[in-house]
Amino acid sequence: MIRLILVVLVIIAACVATVIVTLNPGSASFEFMGVQGRMPFALAGGLLILLTFALLVIWRLVLGVWTAPDNIRKFNTRRRKEKGFDALERALIASAAGEGETAVRQAARADALLERPALSRLLAARAAEAAGNLPGAEAHYEAMLEDPKTRLVARRGLAQIAHERGEHTLTVEHASEAFSQSKTVRWAFDALFDAQVAQANWLAALDTLHEGEKRKQIPADRAKRRRAVLLTAAAVECEESDPAAARAFAERAAGAAPSFAPAANVAARLLAGARKHAKAESLIKAAWSAAPHPALARALADLRKSDTKAKRAERLKSLAEIRADHRESRLLLAEAALEASDTAEARAALDPLLGMGTPSARLCALAARLAHQEEDDKAARRWMTRAAHAPGEADWSDIDGEGRAFPFAPDDWKRMVYAFGDEGRLLHPRYERFEIAAEAVPETALLEAPKQAPKRAAPSAKGDASYYDAPRAPDDPGVSDDDDDGDDLDSIAALGHR
Repeated sequence: MIRLILVVLVIIAACVATVIVTLNPGSASFEFMGVQGRMPFALAGGLLILLTFALLVIWRLVLGVWTAPDNIRKFNTRRRKEKGFDALERALIASAAGEGETAVRQAARADALLERPALSRLLAARAAEAAGNLPGAEAHYEAMLEDPKTRLVARRGLAQIAHERGEHTLTVEHASEAFSQSKTVRWAFDALFDAQVAQANWLAALDTLHEGEKRKQIPADRAKRRRAVLLTAAAVECEESDPAAARAFAERAAGAAPSFAPAANVAARLLAGARKHAKAESLIKAAWSAAPHPALARALADLRKSDTKAKRAERLKSLAEIRADHRESRLLLAEAALEASDTAEARAALDPLLGMGTPSARLCALAARLAHQEEDDKAARRWMTRAAHAPGEADWSDIDGEGRAFPFAPDDWKRMVYAFGDEGRLLHPRYERFEIAAEAVPETALLEAPKQAPKRAAPSAKGDASYYDAPRAPDDPGVSDDDDDGDDLDSIAALGHR
């Protein structure tokens, strides 16, 4: 639009000049080297314009010839850059598509055409990674460490390569350098924390987590849950070598995430060893209020060895009242009632649970104890047989056959850092490894095979229909009313001591 206006203005000015010259005719004279001349003013003006244009053309030609070498060099440089950027584009696309060989070839072409060593090295490293050439990528990244502009991205590349190789020490080295160099990169925090957890270096991971939380690189709730797992793992690790430090770690863990049952369990055990029973009991109740777990009930029951049976039952009842509607609280009331031989209260607690779907092995065992106390021996044997085939409970698997709660290996704690820390989900490694089967062995061992197998009538030639038994329910142990074995019933009484 501006150009159109300028053109119109120039035309108007030319028209005005033409009119002025036409209305005011005149002449122009000149003298040059003794030659004199006279001509109309309009003609003289036109010749002057033509001469000026000719001089400009000549000057342009001379200037073009004079600057031709530089222009040719600039043209070649521009073409070279265009080809280099084309190669760079192809290399990036091939790298993203996973075409390693094409990416490497185009990266080498871009490196030869472009005078950008940092960009070329980065592209070559990424292309080598796409081609699966980790040593080549590592060499390019190491060369990039010399340039301050590419040092951070080089650390990231080297940390990733070390992580893929499982070299956690190198990962920590490169990630820690990047973590201290920049306070804004999220990958450095994640890589450093993951490598320290993989090394089971709980205290170093705690320091990294604290710094990452200060930099707001992890949400506060996730940081608290991760901290609880790390502190618990650290407490378990130094429980024998430094009980005081282990106790401090466990208390901090229980305070960071009350819903993390292992933290409260370890803290209660260590506090009980230091004769701080009141504090241990308060931690157990806080954890039970957040997330009931059978290990917490057992920790409270074993808190004071000098307690009488009645005192222990009273304490367990008070614990169950905190979350009265929870399934674990009802089971706890049933166990306490069975310990006190209060069959009516135990029946009131167990019957609603037995009617809720398929009962677990733990629930069947409690029903067997109740039936034995009610002197219903046939029902006790039936429930014990069902317990041998019933599914287990994931929470109950966290207690091993010796009564130890959460006997996790270091690899289990590593998984727990992310499962509970990021998702708030408690893992059950023994349940996943089917170690819960070991818990059921003492229960099934209480049952003995019948001394004499029941006699079955031979089928008649006509095909007696009574020969074929009716199908049983999937959870029916198949104990008939005639299977009376007094020796087995004595062994079932051992359930009352579990």
